[in-house]
Amino acid sequence: MFQKMVTGDGILKVTDISVKEECKARPPGLNTINLLKVASSALGIGPQIAMHLAERLYTQGFISYPRTESTAYPSSFDFRSALAALVHNPLWTNDVRALLDAGFVKPKQGHDAGDHPPITPMRLATEETLDTDAWRLYQYICQHFIGIASPDCRYMRTSIEFASGGEAFHCVGYRVTSKGFTSIMPWLAVSENNIPAFKKGDTVSIHKDIYEGSTSPPDYLSESELISHGEEWHRYRCINSFACKQHL
Repeated sequence: MFQKMVTGDGILKVTDISVKEECKARPPGLNTINLLKVASSALGIGPQIAMHLAERLYTQGFISYPRTESTAYPSSFDFRSALAALVHNPLWTNDVRALLDAGFVKPKQGHDAGDHPPITPMRLATEETLDTDAWRLYQYICQHFIGIASPDCRYMRTSIEFASGGEAFHCVGYRVTSKGFTSIMPWLAVSENNIPAFKKGDTVSIHKDIYEGSTSPPDYLSESELISHGEEWHRYRCINSFACKQHL
């Protein structure tokens, strides 16, 4: 019935246009859980091997201590020196120089677990000095650190409201105005979706396509998702244990 009402009208009329700037916030500091999740989901490196590689990078002096729950840096942390140590790698030299010249942005507060600071690159390594997987893990740690010291990603969000046959429709477009941290972390970039310029009162002819499908059960848990659920379960047990002790 509703399909016939809309197709019988045959025209979409623009009823409202909204344009506003939004931002995608950069991530907090890198802790062990998030490192293992990225290693599993993006790098194809299992948690045990990833932890072994991280500990080896630590003993070689390339990164800070890799076993930490904290995502917040202490107020006294020297970001300028840490960034300056990475400036000579051609993969990110332009990004680091821009931050040092224009002024870096201190990371968001994050969570201070009272153990060790977030995982941070301590000195420059090259692909030639590390084996393949160790280099890939080190490269991600560097990109994450540069990203958290970069500005947020900013974009314009355009929302168009339409009406036809008494029914309401809408579409949304995104246009990036400042890449910010996604310049060094492109996998977190906002997907641009430019839509035509409309004015209130414009009309558009309807083209009808009908798609048929069916629902399907969820996929098996990935290793990365299992790590996330394990962290949530650990927090749940800690909170319950603390609550029980307080009650007793």
